[in-house]
Amino acid sequence: MRSEVLRSEKGGYNKTDVLTKIDALNALLMMAEEGVDSSKILPELEKIRQRPIRKEKGGFFGTIGFSAEDTDNYIADLEGKIAAALTSAR
Repeated sequence: MRSEVLRSEKGGYNKTDVLTKIDALNALLMMAEEGVDSSKILPELEKIRQRPIRKEKGGFFGTIGFSAEDTDNYIADLEGKIAAALTSAR
């Protein structure tokens, strides 16, 4: 992952939560590209989607996190790549 894809901002998404979710999605993408059956990937994808991403505290004493907009776009892009890999494997 390139670091400039996800900008940092005060009060953004918790960086650990974001990186954990992205790592899990990347693992599923690799499985889908390797031809693993979708019946194994889809339940895992749903579990990953259900994982919450906490927001950091904003304001004067807020903590820096990843931009919510950038993160949401990146995750949507990964999910799209997984779906495309699953449909091309059929």
